[in-house]
Amino acid sequence: MFQPFGARTPMRLPAVGGQSAARAAGLRIRARAQSVRLAFLAIVVIPTALSALYTGVLATPRWVSEAQFVVRGLSSGRASGLDALFRTFGISRTVDDANIVQNFILSRDAMRALEQRLPLRAMFERADVDRLARFPRPWEWDSEERFYKYYLDRVSLVQDGVKGISSLAVVAFSADDARRIGVELLALAEDLANRLNLRAQNDAVASAEDHVAAAEKGVVAAQAALTEFRNKHLLVDPGKNSELLLETITALSLDYAQAEAALRETTLSAASSPAIAALRAKADALQERIFAERAKLAGSDEALAGKVSEYERLTLDRDLADKSLSAAIESLELARQDARRQLIYVEQIVAPNLPDEATEPEGLRTTSTFLVMGFAIFAVLWIVTVGAQEHEQ
Repeated sequence: MFQPFGARTPMRLPAVGGQSAARAAGLRIRARAQSVRLAFLAIVVIPTALSALYTGVLATPRWVSEAQFVVRGLSSGRASGLDALFRTFGISRTVDDANIVQNFILSRDAMRALEQRLPLRAMFERADVDRLARFPRPWEWDSEERFYKYYLDRVSLVQDGVKGISSLAVVAFSADDARRIGVELLALAEDLANRLNLRAQNDAVASAEDHVAAAEKGVVAAQAALTEFRNKHLLVDPGKNSELLLETITALSLDYAQAEAALRETTLSAASSPAIAALRAKADALQERIFAERAKLAGSDEALAGKVSEYERLTLDRDLADKSLSAAIESLELARQDARRQLIYVEQIVAPNLPDEATEPEGLRTTSTFLVMGFAIFAVLWIVTVGAQEHEQ
């Protein structure tokens, strides 16, 4: 291009600022790529490699013994109404009993009872087991609480609420140990069922027996009161005595009526007959006897009427006590029958097996799990990081 004379040609300077920005951007990209590689290495590669190394080389083989059982009751009759509806959703007495057995097997009491029957700690503290698997693990210390948590890692129980079948799985470092633990756990479950049966029988029968004892005391008291009355008044049955008095009064009244009739007839036919005085004396005597017998029957505190009333009350008390005792005895028998019908027992469907092959740890499955989880975590972190960088720009 033509330049006027004396004009200065502008000097072109290098774009120092642009090169610095580009270099800084390149450094950031390389740093980001390096961070991504390190994160991928730390989150995906290293955990997956360590998992493959441990499960494939270092981990001690573990044997799994499995068993299946069901908790059943003798009163497992045909359900109807609300009971059938509840059993449809798994809500029934059998399910409740199965839950009790399941909770016991996974409890500290079962672990302590198992330690009394088997060398449980020795089974899980074997020196030939890798350090990460045997008890106590590197991040734990030797205590009963830690051993209980370790026990829950080695014993699992799953219940089918619809079918009522419980599946027990025991993991140990030898096939025989796994089977022995499973056998003893089922034996402990049966012992628990027996204790529940005994308690149910005692609870159901104890109340009925108390009622029988109270009814027996009522019968004894009623009979004692009746005997005291008889000894006091020298009467076995005042009712029968009153019947005899009524019969006597009836007979005397009949004789009195005949005597009055004879006296009236003699007076009319022969007014001056000397037999009139005798007949009148007989009639007066019969009338006095009738008044005396009626006085014995009623009209005073010593009369039979009050004694009969008291005797009938005492007899009624004794009869009621007898009926109460009969009803209590019948209730006791029904309670015993109900208790027998409510018995529960643990029935083994599949006995604890003796495994012939170690099935844990599952190396491929565990490594794949670490790989998938690592990829998922890395992907989430990468998406969050990219989003944050785009937001800054």
